[in-house]
Amino acid sequence: MSKRLKVFLGLAILICFAMFFWAVKSYSSSAWQTWQTKYFEAQIAVLQENMTKVQGEEEAEQIKQKIKEWQEKKPTVQEIRLSNGNIERCTTCHLGIEEISKSHPSDMGCTVCHGGNALSLDEKTAHEGMYGGGHSGQLDVTRLSCGGGSSAVGQCHSGNKHEIDNQVDLMSTSLMASKGGELSMTRYMYGLDIPPQILLKPGETATNVEVPFNHRAEEMKFQETCLSACHQTEGKLPGLEVQSNGCESCHVLSNSEHTYEGRDVTISQEKLGYGMEHKLTVQIPYTQCNQCHNQGEYELYTMDFTPRPDLDRVNSSPSPDKESLETRWQNVYSPGLVFTKCEVNLDCIDCHTRKEVMGDGEMHVSEWKALKIQCQDCHGTTDSKPQEWTITDRSDIAWAEARINPDFPSLEMGDVILKTLKGEELPYVRLENGQWFSYRKTNGEKFLIPQVIGSKCLQDPDKQSSDDCHKCHDVSKDKPSSGGNK
Repeated sequence: MSKRLKVFLGLAILICFAMFFWAVKSYSSSAWQTWQTKYFEAQIAVLQENMTKVQGEEEAEQIKQKIKEWQEKKPTVQEIRLSNGNIERCTTCHLGIEEISKSHPSDMGCTVCHGGNALSLDEKTAHEGMYGGGHSGQLDVTRLSCGGGSSAVGQCHSGNKHEIDNQVDLMSTSLMASKGGELSMTRYMYGLDIPPQILLKPGETATNVEVPFNHRAEEMKFQETCLSACHQTEGKLPGLEVQSNGCESCHVLSNSEHTYEGRDVTISQEKLGYGMEHKLTVQIPYTQCNQCHNQGEYELYTMDFTPRPDLDRVNSSPSPDKESLETRWQNVYSPGLVFTKCEVNLDCIDCHTRKEVMGDGEMHVSEWKALKIQCQDCHGTTDSKPQEWTITDRSDIAWAEARINPDFPSLEMGDVILKTLKGEELPYVRLENGQWFSYRKTNGEKFLIPQVIGSKCLQDPDKQSSDDCHKCHDVSKDKPSSGGNK
């Protein structure tokens, strides 16, 4: 072996050793180890807090043993093996992250929804290419995230055989996503479009329209105060300096401050713009809706927004499972508004149907055009009963909708459900022993639906809007016990 070759081999060996020791040092000081250590410490802190509340030596010993186990844990790379055989390492840092939902199990992985680099242990490279900057519900990326456009496990919420499974496609036509109704009807009321017309195509939003007011003086105020708010990508929530993020606006429950309360230590619980936990739900309480709606009043002709006077109290109101009925009456609507008892006993999603909220594939000119349900659909009229629909086929769309919510009673062949006059099936409204019942979507609570036919109601069957019913059945916010039973 020549002297030159020996020198070359010696240098190569030294370089290899240097790279090895650099790798070991880098590994031992990696950020992911720091995050895991913080997670261990957080679990110990919870157990120590629990120790102050125990009553009994046996329980105390069990907690001491758990504390010792956490104290002895060492950081290790975490791997999730997906159903397709691939591996992801996201939970190496996000060790305490909550499972998103039962229908999105952990073996689906993280990148199928969030994007990013599944194998990297470095924060910068791991987060490269994440959809919506980590908020994968933003409407401009949902075809990749919620739609499953890049999924290795097949289609998710887009491009499926059954319409009900194509939420991403339908949502592009929803008034909540496009604000098309706000754009169209405001222009109409200012005489810019007669008759009113939709200026958008599915997937577009009102904020994309360059001159929504045809260069009128109010144009900038209209864009900033009205069109930039709510569910749209990067829309600002009323009264809050946080973004609304499309699908997450409804399906990820938030507190009034929009801060995280979960177990993932990588997410600061002081930073705004997060749901309470990393969880999706279809059991959406009115308190979630109220974070955009019922915040105050818009004045159309001045484009001004006036917050409701009791907003501070409402924002700090108890969670739905801890509130009293009296508190619920006070919180649902702004002072001065009237409503019927069923509107408050139920939640918004119990009356606003799937197609109303998620879209039906049509671009509607107004909220009124998009509505799928009226009081008469459930209560009937003085000369007609609600429209019945008998389940005779497992391909019926009602099966798909009923399976979404674990609190619905199981749907059986031959069950009779309600179908609205516009043709939408409501599997949570059932005919049982000759009586109609509605099951609340948030918790399955069962309510008897009073029927008009055979009652003392003097309604006109030709006047069946909710406004017509409110004329007799309105209830004052300040006097919830009055009215409602006329």
